Amino acid sequence: MRAQLTLLLLFFLASQAAAGAKISEIKVNLDGDRVLTTFTLREAFDRRLAERVESGLPTSILYRFELARDRKRWWDQQLKKNSLEVVTTYDAVARAYTVHFRLDDKLIESRTVRERKALEEAMTEIERLPVFSVAGLPNDWRLLVKVQAEMGSRTVLSFIPVTINTDWKESSKFRAPGTR
Repeated sequence: MRAQLTLLLLFFLASQAAAGAKISEIKVNLDGDRVLTTFTLREAFDRRLAERVESGLPTSILYRFELARDRKRWWDQQLKKNSLEVVTTYDAVARAYTVHFRLDDKLIESRTVRERKALEEAMTEIERLPVFSVAGLPNDWRLLVKVQAEMGSRTVLSFIPVTINTDWKESSKFRAPGTR
């Protein structure tokens, strides 16, 4: 019984590994039928992530998005899912970071930055990203966007893998454009 409680405590502590990283307020704008999201991942660059970037290994932050229908006094109905993977690789010879942005496995942008602060901003500040289309959805539905960030994995007791995630963050409610 004592061993089970110890393991349960270890899993709880491991799940709190990314407790410092949080997603800021999510701003949603509509551009026609496209849903554009803006947010910032705060306190994501800890010692572990910084060391991995500086080692030259490809390092990524995976953002998961959900478009949901808000339902009062019931669970939200998930309508669509999407993901954005931001991958960086450090080139020690050129002393530059290459950052690739993949939205649903499609490369949408690549950029090269030379300073660490610029790298952190590129990987954690997402601005006006077109994540969903609301074409065809009824305009009387209240919709919201949910975002979660995954910053890699680590092990507990050297053999239990644990994924480092933030909590899900929800945007304000909005409605699809259209005529009433």
